[in-house]
Amino acid sequence: MEEDRSVFELPFEEPDRTIPYGKSEDQVIDFYNSPTPNDSVIVLIHGGYWRPEYDRKHLAPFAKALSNAGWSVALIEYRRIIGNPDAMLSDTKAAISKVKEEFSKIILIGHSAGGHLGLVLSNFTNAIGTIALAPLTDLMKAEELDLDEGAVSDFLGTPASLRSDLDPMRLPAPSNPTTIIHGTLDIRVPVEFSRDYVAHKAEIKMNLIEIESIGHFELIDPRAGIFGQITRVLTSLI
Repeated sequence: MEEDRSVFELPFEEPDRTIPYGKSEDQVIDFYNSPTPNDSVIVLIHGGYWRPEYDRKHLAPFAKALSNAGWSVALIEYRRIIGNPDAMLSDTKAAISKVKEEFSKIILIGHSAGGHLGLVLSNFTNAIGTIALAPLTDLMKAEELDLDEGAVSDFLGTPASLRSDLDPMRLPAPSNPTTIIHGTLDIRVPVEFSRDYVAHKAEIKMNLIEIESIGHFELIDPRAGIFGQITRVLTSLI
């Protein structure tokens, strides 16, 4: 099956401003301003199976489209150091804390590995809502399936069974309104990951939206029909 990766061909959208939250070149936040700013902001977390070659820039068109739709967006970067997951968690926490200095209400949106980070961090952030797009919800299962040629092992630097503190399936479910959106044709993160996660967290009200006939990357393509559905979920959170 051939993936639709055309989102990577979209032109880069420059942020309105970029601020640091640490000394590394990867410890920065790109802000895309809303035409009608208020006290809420989307914290956007990119994916890429936690690998260093994938940075925030591929989410810039999505961030810009969200801002054009009326949302302030903070697109965060974080260090992606093989075998050092705690650096990624520390950075994402620090970036979110920095954003909260300016905004009182945050909504988390994460894609793929960014969806994983969003689910792990959701309760820490006191977000008013979480949207996880094709998230990696079960590290032990992903390790067993060897997704993306050992991505989980590379990320953790240790067996997944030893890092249950980073595994959404083994952590408490987010306490805020949470929506998971997943394409049924996803070959990067199979839709079964989201189905199993929602079933496992059945005691918590969680919304799973399955989108027929799309794969992994269309979820972050502002030209795709799913973009309107994402904005409707956002509107329901305010």
